[in-house]
Amino acid sequence: MATLNLDDDELKALEQTLSKVAQLSSSVQSFRQDLLKSNPLPPPYASTPQCAIIRQQLTHRNRKSIQASAKILQKNLKSLLESTNENADLFNRMAIRPSTNYPGRTQENVLLQLLRKKLEPDVEEFVSQGLETARLATPEGLESLEQIWRELRSWLSDRVIHFISTENSDPYTAEERANGVKNVRTGLRRPIDDDEEEDEEEGDEEDDDDEPEKPDIPEVKVRGAEPETLLWFAARGDFEVPRNVEYERKADVYKGLQGINIPPSDQQQQQPQQGFVPS
Repeated sequence: MATLNLDDDELKALEQTLSKVAQLSSSVQSFRQDLLKSNPLPPPYASTPQCAIIRQQLTHRNRKSIQASAKILQKNLKSLLESTNENADLFNRMAIRPSTNYPGRTQENVLLQLLRKKLEPDVEEFVSQGLETARLATPEGLESLEQIWRELRSWLSDRVIHFISTENSDPYTAEERANGVKNVRTGLRRPIDDDEEEDEEEGDEEDDDDEPEKPDIPEVKVRGAEPETLLWFAARGDFEVPRNVEYERKADVYKGLQGINIPPSDQQQQQPQQGFVPS
């Protein structure tokens, strides 16, 4: 390079900056090699417990190596940024020109990179993303992000309330309503509401049909013994009422054991005692 007309302090600052750039380049290469040699993510599964332990140990070692390289890279980048900020005035007024003995043909790519005044498109995109990330990390950026989240939360709450109160029970979407309900191709010839009512009615009819028909059984009136028979039994201990006792019922009178719920075996035992009247 041609003479830059710099004093000793400025040359020293330039050499320090070049040294820091070289250290940063070395750190980037080391970090890249660590990423290529190791897998920063844990393995998805392990066939045996021993394999799981070995893989866990290897993953822990690789993660520690990557973290160490990342810390060194961050430290060198911070040091270079501080140096460029301190000597920003010097770098802004420097004009680099290639000397006459520089191999411009064989090292044309390097020369073009050194003389380039603007960043490459991909590098410029990365720089803009980094600047935007740094801007969002400031109090003003955090406040704008909080404002976005507050507006989003308010809109989402109103939208959920509207959906629950209006759209949840609607069988059609808002787009179908806007285009016309009659144009919706549902595969049904009748409206959905009518089909649901008919399905419920058919279900009730099927339930009624499934119930077996009960045979008509004539109702049988159950009669007990006559009151006179019960009173005579309570007083005398015998179901045979004398003939001179008149019954209130004049037709179809139950006499003796008629209307008394007594097993047949007990009736046979009581038949010999029907003529016995206690004194």
